[in-house]
Amino acid sequence: MAKVSRSSLHFSVDVGSARPWEHVFVTGSIPSLGLWDPNKAVQLSPDPNAQGRWIGAVDVGSEPVHFRYFTGYYLDSGKEGCTKELIVSKWETFLHPRSILPAIESASGVCHAHVTDTFGHNAGKEQLRDGWLMGDNQNEILLRLHGTPFKFYKSRHANRSYRVKVTPFDLRVKEAGSADDDDLDDGQEPYVPPALPSFSDSSLAILSWLNLKILSSDNPCYRDQPENGEPFRVDRDYFVFKTISVAVEFLGFRVELFVNDDESENTTNSYKRFAISYALPSTMPGTFGIASLPLLAKSNRPIGQIMVDYLFIQSLKQPVPPQTMRVTYGKHWKKRQTLEVGHRGMGNSYTKMAAGRENTIHSLNSAAKNGADYVEFDVQLTKDKIAVIFHDFHVLVNVAKRKPHHLGSESQNDYHELAVKDLKLKQLHLLHLEHYQAVNGVKKEGILKVTDSTEEADERMPFPTLVDALKQVDPSVGFNVEVKYPMMQKNGIHECENYFEHNTYIDIILRDVLVNAGDRRILFSSFDPDVCTILAAKQHIYPVLFLCNGLTTRYEPFVDLRASTSTAAVNFVASLDTLGVNFHSEDLLRDPSPLYRANKFGLVSFVWGDDLDSKENIAYFKKELLVDGIIYDRIGELEPRRNVFSVEREAKAALFRRTVSPAAPRTVSLSVEECPDSPSASDSSMSSSTTESPVQTPPSHRRTRHSVIEIYCPRV
Repeated sequence: MAKVSRSSLHFSVDVGSARPWEHVFVTGSIPSLGLWDPNKAVQLSPDPNAQGRWIGAVDVGSEPVHFRYFTGYYLDSGKEGCTKELIVSKWETFLHPRSILPAIESASGVCHAHVTDTFGHNAGKEQLRDGWLMGDNQNEILLRLHGTPFKFYKSRHANRSYRVKVTPFDLRVKEAGSADDDDLDDGQEPYVPPALPSFSDSSLAILSWLNLKILSSDNPCYRDQPENGEPFRVDRDYFVFKTISVAVEFLGFRVELFVNDDESENTTNSYKRFAISYALPSTMPGTFGIASLPLLAKSNRPIGQIMVDYLFIQSLKQPVPPQTMRVTYGKHWKKRQTLEVGHRGMGNSYTKMAAGRENTIHSLNSAAKNGADYVEFDVQLTKDKIAVIFHDFHVLVNVAKRKPHHLGSESQNDYHELAVKDLKLKQLHLLHLEHYQAVNGVKKEGILKVTDSTEEADERMPFPTLVDALKQVDPSVGFNVEVKYPMMQKNGIHECENYFEHNTYIDIILRDVLVNAGDRRILFSSFDPDVCTILAAKQHIYPVLFLCNGLTTRYEPFVDLRASTSTAAVNFVASLDTLGVNFHSEDLLRDPSPLYRANKFGLVSFVWGDDLDSKENIAYFKKELLVDGIIYDRIGELEPRRNVFSVEREAKAALFRRTVSPAAPRTVSLSVEECPDSPSASDSSMSSSTTESPVQTPPSHRRTRHSVIEIYCPRV
């Protein structure tokens, strides 16, 4: 038996300014690199001869090695029986990881010894993303300030400008940075903190969308906080402070306000602390809410209050396949012709005319048969926590009267509005239901009821489960899964009060998708910014789009400022670093500038809305604005079309069926980024190329969608 040759594979990577507590790791496709499990990755060491460079080596055989670099740090909850947990700060998210062929590249038993990589850069691309919540104890905590968060008891304080800083701390540990700390002995045994902290520093994202041209720094991405905080502009700024913790029951936050005592100076030393407040576990019940915190002056005298929104994002608790660093599609998008998406399958059927009932297996399969690239549908939970496909939060339930002739009514039935969340799946399938906007159950011409009086095939019935759709709908069509979650509207009406807790709700939907999606292309989307944030924090496999109404006269606007305008939506998505924005057609037809801003950040742009009932508007978005996707009703009815992924797959198969001379390679022109035989172009993968910031050409602001390149393909 031939002896397998071994060699020493060397790693060298320039990371730049890693923080003092961060480490650099490499993980990959072989056991010595952890088989893509970040917890089993190889930790590199700082190169003593080059600042910012990290080095290491492992013993490998002759098989190809694929790998990625990432940065991370450790947190320790300090609780008995718990060990330190790895937090991924940034990781390389190229669709195709770095590759080495030791059998070819090895010389004298050494491989890759004189090569230095650059973190986040490979093959002419740059792509880094934040990590996801991996461990059971890991939580991402968001504190938000917006609108008019300060309320002072004296009016003279309300007219001043303040800088804000938020600092996390462990309640078990004496706060080193607090001037209000004391040395009094509480009579208890002293707590000996672990060598590692239980929380990360807080980073800050500033989402500003008013008077953008006058901003000195138009950057909504997360960054470190200055020593004396950032200036907060009342009714203009939206501050988001982000922290990771593995011991949230002991996590507190110190909120400090700074003022400039000497207006003739504007230096760091000229800002002094004016007031302080503390957010403690007792002031933040649950995982979501608004905390009213007392503001204390230097003398510890109350001088006002500060309102802080909070959101605790927990790691995914449902049993799902382990998420590794082998592949991610969270920010990948192949630039091609505009994708066409079937709205609720073949279209809205409860308030508009349609041939079949919306959001059913039949409607989704009909859209797939008509050539839809994706189908869009709405998902929410029933009372027994089963993910079903249905658009509205409420339905009208048909209830027969006990003695109709005594009640002075012409009808023997009454309709009562109930929330879908208050009905079990079996009840939804058994009860006679009507759309919540129906008047006295009267059926309008061409408008379908939620349930019919006649027997129907299962595939035409409303309330199919998400799992049924994943298993029964044509696998060639992608799914745009809109995760429903009720929000407060500006008219004071909440879409559906007393709803499910965010984490539990989203975990169930994610479980159904991660377990049953197979090779299907998946996009998540939601109108709720917090839902988008949670989806991105809990998993990295599938991309997330933020749905927005923008400035509209058709729908009641939401209170959440992140959803108030299309520009606000772009800033929010840029800070979240997810795939893109799903714009409302009404807003972009009036002003397409938010789309250009999305292009600046390299975001993918979809569009939805009733305006897309018009062929002219569809053509405008496809040919003039060059959006990446459009969502509309009755797809394929007026003009026949074919699923673009099926067309690409057939073109690839035809290309490889051709006979080529073995003497020379052939040259083909393709408007794709890789050779058709690459894994990213296969039927089993999602769209592959990296989302890049397109070049804008005034005044049309058009993007160049295709670049014809010469690719040498070997003979099959």
